[in-house]
Amino acid sequence: MPLITLTPATSVDADLVAAMHTESWRRTYAGLLPDAYLTQTAPAERRAAWHARLCDGAEAPLEVTLARVDGEPAGFACLMPDAEPVYGIYLDNLHVLPGFHGHGLGKRLLAHCTARVAAGWPGRPLFLYVLEGNPQAREFYRRLGGQESASFEDRFPGADIIVAVRRVTWPDVPALLARLTPEKR
Repeated sequence: MPLITLTPATSVDADLVAAMHTESWRRTYAGLLPDAYLTQTAPAERRAAWHARLCDGAEAPLEVTLARVDGEPAGFACLMPDAEPVYGIYLDNLHVLPGFHGHGLGKRLLAHCTARVAAGWPGRPLFLYVLEGNPQAREFYRRLGGQESASFEDRFPGADIIVAVRRVTWPDVPALLARLTPEKR
């Protein structure tokens, strides 16, 4: 059984988070976003974005959690509680690197973030955005009781690209947490 650790990211992790974010986008969004953006623009744009967030305090407050498997970086998640308060607490990123898919790491990161929301912002919904063309993620969220909005067009972060997205919301965070962390019998 591999050792999975979840730790808070700090400013020293900005390059690591940016690299994981870029790699996840390259794999997940191939065919959904222009190749030139994913290979040429996204690396520098993600690096600038994560340095601004983790080193300069941009878009604060935020909580970034790193996931490692046997010490190797495997994914991350980012909560932004004040980003869009009308919808609840925003899970801005939930990324698992392709080599770690299928091992429950996405659920583990989501459970961690859900527990943080339940403890830190009781009664508030949790929400995220997912690309319309990402059926794997949409199905993952549906299986966990996420409620999808109608599809709408939005600007992709850091780019002048318009994409179809859906907002996925969990109004009952304790119920989501119970789904993600069933009692051990």
